[in-house]
Amino acid sequence: YRCPSRYRECVALLIHNSTTPLPTNISRVCSSTPMNFFSILSQLRSNDSSTGLAAEAAAVTDESKKSLDDITSAPGILLKTLKAGDITHYPQQGDRCSIHYEAYTEEGMYNSDNPTPFDSSRKRGQVFHFRLGGQQVIEGLNVAVSKMSLGEEVEATIPFPYAYGVAGYPPVVPPRATLVFRVELIQFAPSA
Repeated sequence: YRCPSRYRECVALLIHNSTTPLPTNISRVCSSTPMNFFSILSQLRSNDSSTGLAAEAAAVTDESKKSLDDITSAPGILLKTLKAGDITHYPQQGDRCSIHYEAYTEEGMYNSDNPTPFDSSRKRGQVFHFRLGGQQVIEGLNVAVSKMSLGEEVEATIPFPYAYGVAGYPPVVPPRATLVFRVELIQFAPSA
């Protein structure tokens, strides 16, 4: 498969972790620009769910992970407010949310003089859109955004069971990695 170099790692991870054939539309998915890791997973799941890749690409499932309904109280997910929101308007399950985010491993965030995110909508200069509770992002990010009010910016520390699990997502996310997301909730609206 030919893929622009900045997407090659994401596709290589999917190939490495997939036990089912990749969909025939992989080159079209990868050549769409700009895309991030979450977008590639989402496109692959929505465009070819019949192959079984959908289950594998769904934010790297793991025995230690629980459903979003089981973690609505967000055990272990820490939210630190960086900028207050309007404290009136909160997104609901199924809403289409627009966020800016920077994703770090906890080790990379706090053990470095110059932390570099492994993924960032800000670096791409494009807002990221997803459906809250729609298995389009890791569970911890769903929970964090569900607790945010419009305009709020938080630093969310997400333990591995609500991120990429025991296995991680090598080489980008190591096994059992706690993640730190800096997230700004820009807008949300009910899905059409």
